[in-house]
Amino acid sequence: METELANQELAPLPFTYEQTYDQKKAVYEQWRISPVTIKGQENKPRKDQDIIQMVRKERESKDWFLTEYWRKKGQPNEQVEFTIDNSPITLYNWNEEQPFTERHIEEAKKALQELGSRFPQILNNLRWILIEDHQEPSLLGDPNKYPANGNSWSRWKTFRLFPRGMSFEPHRIQKASNFEGTLTHELTHLIVDGFRKEWNEKFKWELCDSYPNEWELKESPDGKKKVYFHKNTGEMAPQWRFPLQPEQCINYYAKQNTDEDICESMVAYIYDSELLEKASQDKLDILQKHDAKKPKPEVIAQRVAKDQIKLPEIRPETVYYFIKEPQS
Repeated sequence: METELANQELAPLPFTYEQTYDQKKAVYEQWRISPVTIKGQENKPRKDQDIIQMVRKERESKDWFLTEYWRKKGQPNEQVEFTIDNSPITLYNWNEEQPFTERHIEEAKKALQELGSRFPQILNNLRWILIEDHQEPSLLGDPNKYPANGNSWSRWKTFRLFPRGMSFEPHRIQKASNFEGTLTHELTHLIVDGFRKEWNEKFKWELCDSYPNEWELKESPDGKKKVYFHKNTGEMAPQWRFPLQPEQCINYYAKQNTDEDICESMVAYIYDSELLEKASQDKLDILQKHDAKKPKPEVIAQRVAKDQIKLPEIRPETVYYFIKEPQS
C-alpha cells in the first residue's frame, strides 16, 4: 500500500505563477544571476523556467500540507481537534497500527496545559501535530540511546511524532511517559529562541575535533556513520561536540548541544523540578524566570468522525514573483 502511494501521480497544485515587474506586488523574489559565487566558477544567468521552478519550490515548501511527502500519504486515519484558550491545534494520525487513544488525549491535554500556563508563547508557535505511519531510524547513530521519537518544524508551526514516540514507557525523565516527555521536549524546540541567549552565556559546548587527545572518531553503534567517543569514558558525542559543564546536564541526551539541553531541562522542569534543581540551579533559575505562572488553561479535545476527516483546504492562488535582473 505504501509503495502504491509513493508511486502515485499527484494532482498539480492549483497555483498559477506570474511574473510581475512591480516589486511591491511580488511575494517572492529571485536573482537572474546568483549573487553567491564559488571561487573559480562563473554564475550564468538563470532561464525563466528555472526561476519559476525555484519560486514553485519555495511556495510549495511554505506549508507542510503542500509538500509532496505529506500529500502522498493521502487521508489520515484519525483527526483530533484541540482548543486551548481559543487557539486551535489539529492532530492527524496516519498510523493504522497505533491509534491515538484516550490516554494519548489525556496526556496531550496535560502537556499542553502545563506549557500553556507556564510558557503561553507556545500557543502562537504550534498549529499542527502529525503522527507518522513509519519509524525513522536513529539520526544520531544509536537506535537504543537515541531513537527517533519526533521532531519539530518551527516554520510550519508543526510537531511530528514517530511511532516510537507514541509509547507510554518511561521517558528519559522518568516521571513522564515517553509520549508526554517527547511531546514536551519537541514543543520546547518551537520556543528555544527565548532561552538560548542566557543559556549560551552560562553554558558552553566545544567541538570534539579540537581535543584529539580526549576524543576519537569511531563507527557509530548502528554502523552507519562516524561519531566521536571519549577515549577514557567511552561516552559518545553524537553531534561531534561536548559540554564544558557536563555535570549540569540533566542526562546524556542534554549533552548534545544548547537546544537539546534546553528541551530536556524543560521536561525535567515540568515533570521533576527537584531533579533539575539537583543537576543545575542555574538552569532551573532561567526557566523559572521565564515561567509566566498563569492559571492552567482549559484544553478541549474533540475527535472528528472518520467520514468527516479533512486535510487543510488548498485554494487556487496566483503567485506573483519578481526577477532581480543584473544592472546594465
